Amino acid sequence: MSRVDRVPGARTAMIAFGLTVTLGAGGAAAHALWQQSATATMTVSAASVWPGPAVTALTCANNASQKIATLTLQLPQSAAVTYGALQSNGSIPKTYTWGTVNAGAPGSSISLDINSQIIKDSPAGALTFKVTATYGDGTTASAQLVLTLSDSNNKIACP
Repeated sequence: MSRVDRVPGARTAMIAFGLTVTLGAGGAAAHALWQQSATATMTVSAASVWPGPAVTALTCANNASQKIATLTLQLPQSAAVTYGALQSNGSIPKTYTWGTVNAGAPGSSISLDINSQIIKDSPAGALTFKVTATYGDGTTASAQLVLTLSDSNNKIACP
C-alpha cells in the first residue's frame, strides 16, 4: 500500500471505487467498461499477400566474349512472366515482357546484349535483373540476379 500512497490522488480514487462497488452506484457503467468489444475488418488480396509457387530456377550463362548473357527460367506452374531492372528504392521503372513460361519445360530463355532495351535503360555498373511470374490464380513469385555491365567493352557478365 505504501507505493500506491505515493501516487497523487490514489487514495481518493480507491475510496471512490470502494464506495461505488459497495453502494452499487455506477454498476451499469462499470459493467460496460468490462464488456467492451471491437470489430476489425481485413481485406486480403491473393496477388498482393500470398505468393505463388517459388521460381524453380533463374540462371545466367555468358558466351565466350561475355557480350551476350542468356537467362533461363524454370517454373513449377505455367505463368505469364515479366522482367525489369530493380532500383535501389525497390521500384522497377519499366517492365518488359518475357512471355508465357510453361511448367515442366526444360527452361525458357532470353538473351541480352548491349543493344537490349533493358541494358540501354540501365546505367553501367550493376544491373539487378528481377523476373516476376504471375500464375493463373493471380498469385506472383519473383527471383533476381545481378549482372555486371561494362560500357567500355560492351560486356554483360553473369554472376
